Amino acid sequence: MNVDAIKEKVKEALKDNLKMDTDGKDDGGNPWECEKATVIQETRIFNNTPIDTVKCCKLITKILYLITQGEDFNGSELTDMFFGITKLFQSNNVKLRRMVYLVLKNLHPSETEVFIVTSCLTKDMQSTNDSYRANAIRVLSRILDPNMAAQVDRYLKSAIVDKCAFVQSAALVCGMQLMNTVPDLVRRWVSEVQSAAQNTSSPMVQYHALALLYDIKRNDRLALQKVLGQFTAEGQAPPKSPMAVCSLIRYTGAALVAHDQDMMVERQLLNFLNTCLRHKSEMVQFEAARAFFELADVEIKRNPRQAASMANQTIICNGVYDMSSAMAVMQVLLNSPKPVVRFAAIRCLNYLAKTRPGVVSRCNSDIEPLLSDSNRNIATLSLTTLLKTGQEANIDKLVKQIQTLMSDISDVYKLDIVRAIRSLCIQYPSKHRVLMGFLSSSLREEGSHEFKKELVDTIILVISQVPAATDLGLLHLCEFIEDCEYPALCCR
Repeated sequence: MNVDAIKEKVKEALKDNLKMDTDGKDDGGNPWECEKATVIQETRIFNNTPIDTVKCCKLITKILYLITQGEDFNGSELTDMFFGITKLFQSNNVKLRRMVYLVLKNLHPSETEVFIVTSCLTKDMQSTNDSYRANAIRVLSRILDPNMAAQVDRYLKSAIVDKCAFVQSAALVCGMQLMNTVPDLVRRWVSEVQSAAQNTSSPMVQYHALALLYDIKRNDRLALQKVLGQFTAEGQAPPKSPMAVCSLIRYTGAALVAHDQDMMVERQLLNFLNTCLRHKSEMVQFEAARAFFELADVEIKRNPRQAASMANQTIICNGVYDMSSAMAVMQVLLNSPKPVVRFAAIRCLNYLAKTRPGVVSRCNSDIEPLLSDSNRNIATLSLTTLLKTGQEANIDKLVKQIQTLMSDISDVYKLDIVRAIRSLCIQYPSKHRVLMGFLSSSLREEGSHEFKKELVDTIILVISQVPAATDLGLLHLCEFIEDCEYPALCCR
């Protein structure tokens, strides 16, 4: 079957699906392309009795298309359209009702219009149809006037502990959005939210409940400590949702970074993070390892001398923690067949290598194969990580690898490579010729002003720190001045 035949079949299928006329006039263009004035005139069909559900669905689709294209409706146009759409609540057609919910979420009604539609949505929130209830709550969270929030309070509270997971999640997400406008109202739902987080069998409900519970408690240190203590206690079953566990790890990490918990609670939180390193989900393992790396980074900034003297250990919350478990997790993730997992792992190690190169160096044997990874981002991050943790013996090999990658990477990675080269020049002065050669060749290549400035700054710094590199560095700078496309750099 040739391409033209396939196109014809697709076109015919679209015509059948959209109930379009098949008189041959359609040229295969956008079926929703329309003029705003024409659409506004067509909204009169919303007032017809009986309601033509097919035509109304098509017209709402055109309205949504205009909105996504950036069309603006003035006050009178919006009001007429809004009142016409609210009349469609009289129909019980499921498809039409879903389209009504969708268009109401994208319109921006006035206070008067909100009052009218809120009463319609409140009726749907009491419906026996779970789809109506959940979608009505989702729309309400987008358009609800803060002054009217108290009127729907009891409906939302009951929805949080509903038997239907779809309704529960909708109510919890609504609560997260209402925290921005009526936080005092949402804080009264604590018991219902906590019940949903602990007693539900739905992973998604648990994830949303935990997120809302954290939003409610985040400004109350003791209350947050109590919540984290309940979910991370020894013997307590972890949340069923890997996403919920990841959220809990992040909340735990933030609490430990704040360093305002008592010693017993901190020890409990650290034990929870250790347990998560052995979770069956790669996502959870990664989040737990990253949490330890972030804690180690905070501690080295607080106590740089003490932390620098420790090889594979770090001080976290006044206790010595062995980084071996977290590093072992990263070694496994580096060998994952999934590119996204490898990228996440090497990016995390690249970040840690800035402050703890000695700890990351134990993974060098797992990082080196990634230099030839088909994903350029992974290969570049691997290279910059090895440069930060590299030893004198493999510098020549790394410089050759850099030259094969430089033409295919962004300036962000190029700057990272230059900074790593700068550190190596100062750390291993005997290798300054090889490294300065790379810097010089990069100066002759095309590049942004920021990249060239970083190269010049690096050469000047190396000249000041490594006396043996003075003559070579000045020679490279003189060559650059003769053919420099950025005059501002010549004045250095």
